[in-house]
Amino acid sequence: MLNSTFLSPTRLIIGANTHQQAGKWVCAYGGHKVLLHHDSGYVKQCGLVDEISAALQAEGLEVVELGGVVPNPHLELVYQGISLCRQEGVDFLLAVGGGSVIDSTKAIAMGLPYEGDVWDFFVEEDSIPHAIPEKSTPIGVVLTIAATGSEASNSCVITKADENLKRFCDNDINRPVFAIENPMLTMSLPPKQTAYGIIDIMSHSMERYFTPEIGGNELTNRLAEAIFFTCMTCGKILLEHPDDYEARASLMLASSLSHNGLTGIGRTGDWASHFIEHELSGDYNVTHGAGLAVIIPAWMKYVYRENLPLFYRWATVVMQVAPSGDQDTVIQTGIARLEDFLRSLGAPVRLGELEGVPALTEEDFCRMAKRVRKVHPDGSVGWVKQLNTEDIVAIFRLAR
Repeated sequence: MLNSTFLSPTRLIIGANTHQQAGKWVCAYGGHKVLLHHDSGYVKQCGLVDEISAALQAEGLEVVELGGVVPNPHLELVYQGISLCRQEGVDFLLAVGGGSVIDSTKAIAMGLPYEGDVWDFFVEEDSIPHAIPEKSTPIGVVLTIAATGSEASNSCVITKADENLKRFCDNDINRPVFAIENPMLTMSLPPKQTAYGIIDIMSHSMERYFTPEIGGNELTNRLAEAIFFTCMTCGKILLEHPDDYEARASLMLASSLSHNGLTGIGRTGDWASHFIEHELSGDYNVTHGAGLAVIIPAWMKYVYRENLPLFYRWATVVMQVAPSGDQDTVIQTGIARLEDFLRSLGAPVRLGELEGVPALTEEDFCRMAKRVRKVHPDGSVGWVKQLNTEDIVAIFRLAR
C-alpha cells in the first residue's frame, strides 16, 4: 500500500424526505443568505425547488434563486452566478440536482471570494499560470441523481463553451459541507439517466482500482469491488423495478463513496479514460456516462497487459469469468462481459452508437487526442500505461 492521505468532511444525510431538512443544515453551517442553484428543469416543474425554498425560509434564511444549468455546465452561467451572489450578499450556496448543478455551484463558490477570473482555476495551457483556489463559499447539496459523486468529491468540471473546452479543478476546498440524499427524488429519472449514472459511479472506482501497482492492495481492491457489485446488482434490479427504494438508496451511497477518495487510498489512480472522454463531451456534448461506456472498455483492451494480475483479478472476481491459465483470454472475456452489462443498461459501447456524434475520422481522433489533459512531463496521460497522442488515437480506433 502506498503512503496516502484521506479526507472526507462531507456530512451525508440519507433517507426519505430528508430534503425537508435543508434549512436546518444550512443554519448548522452558518448560512444566512442562500443561493438556490438548479437546472430549471424537472426539479423546478415538480415543485421541489419551491419546497426547498420554503424549508429554507422557514428557518429564517433569505433565498436567491438561479436556474439554467445545462449538462457539461457552462462557464458563462458561473460568471452570472458569481455576479448575482456578490450583488445579493450570498454567504451559502445550495445545489439542487446532480453533477452538473453541483459543479456549477462549486465553481461559483470558488469564484465568489476570488478577485481574478474563476477560469484561472481550470486553465491547463503551459503558457498560462494555473491558479490554486485558497478560499471558497460553503456549499450544500440536495442530490437528485446518483451518478457523478460530486456531492462528496473535491472535483469540479466546467465547460468553456466558446472553445469546446471541458476542464476540471480538483481541490479539497471544493468539498460540500453536507449532501442530502433522498432516494425518493431519483425514482422519476428516465432509464437512460439512471443507466448513465450507474456507469459514472463505477467509473470513479475503476479509475482508482486499475492502478500501476501490481495487484493493487487487498482492502481497497475489495472496497472498489463492492462498488462494482452494488452498481451491477442494483442496475439489474432497477431495469425491472425502477421504484425499488433499497436499490436507489444503495446507488446514492455508492455514488458518494466511489468519488470521495475512499476506494483510492494507498494506490495510484489512472484517470486517462476520464480525460479522453472529456474531449468527447467538450466537442460533441456527449453525456459523460455514455462517453465513459464507450471509452473505458477500449482503454482496457489497450492497456490490460501492463498489470495482468489486477485485470485478471477483476475479470474473475467482478465479471465472474472462470479462472484459467490463459490470462489474456480471461481478461478479454471479462471486458466483453462488461460491454454486455453496459448494453443491458441501454448504454452505447461504440463511438458510432453515441447520440448526436457524427462519424468520426482519423483527423477527429488526432484533434481530440492532442487536446487531452497532459499529466506527465513528456505530455502523456495515465498511470497504468502512460499514453501519448498515438496511444490515445489507437484507443479511439478500438472504440469504433
